[in-house]
Amino acid sequence: MITYILGLIVSLLAGAMFIFNPPKNKSWIYLLLSAGGAYLIAIIFTHILPELFEVLPQHAGYVLLIGFLLQVFLENYSKGIEHGHAHGTNSNRALLIAYAALCMHALVEGMPLASVLQGSAIEFDQQLAIGIMLHKVPVAITLATMLLKSGISKIKAFYFLIGFIACTLVGSGLQMLIGNQFADQAELNMFYSLGLTVGILLHVSTTILFESSDNHKLTPKRVAVITIGLTLALLS
Repeated sequence: MITYILGLIVSLLAGAMFIFNPPKNKSWIYLLLSAGGAYLIAIIFTHILPELFEVLPQHAGYVLLIGFLLQVFLENYSKGIEHGHAHGTNSNRALLIAYAALCMHALVEGMPLASVLQGSAIEFDQQLAIGIMLHKVPVAITLATMLLKSGISKIKAFYFLIGFIACTLVGSGLQMLIGNQFADQAELNMFYSLGLTVGILLHVSTTILFESSDNHKLTPKRVAVITIGLTLALLS
């Protein structure tokens, strides 16, 4: 639970910093994205997928595919905020659609994290929470940057940021509500949510790693942070 709550607080503070006092050097954001993407993809392949296929042997592949395609759909509207793209827009409608897509992404991500809050149904939920929070911090920063580029006032941008962070908690609350309503299938439903989230994260993490290079050539710094992310995941 501490990892979950602390991760949300750090995400909020990091986004707020970029709204009210943005640093000049922002290159470290992409390094953090690369490290988080590497950590995520490593825990997915080595920790989460084996457990998911053990619990849902007949349906895991379908749920993963749905999650993957859901992210493809959402990214068509969010314009890639999930992996570091901060494209401003002069259209309020386009901005709200992008924000809504990002919030849906955050809500689905939050659903399996209910396992951290209410007792471990997922064996590697702590590692999943760390991976999602490593991903959420740079996404919060990217959202803040995009909002300011779109001409939103700093106060409104901060409110948007709070709403984005809250969506993760809403997702966890929704999963807990589903678990209470269907108590006899609570654990099974948790793993269906996990499958959706992992499908989304597979798309995001592979995109981050692919786009972390210029002309498909990784810089030494990014190779280093990717190595660190992979190593931490394998040791967890």
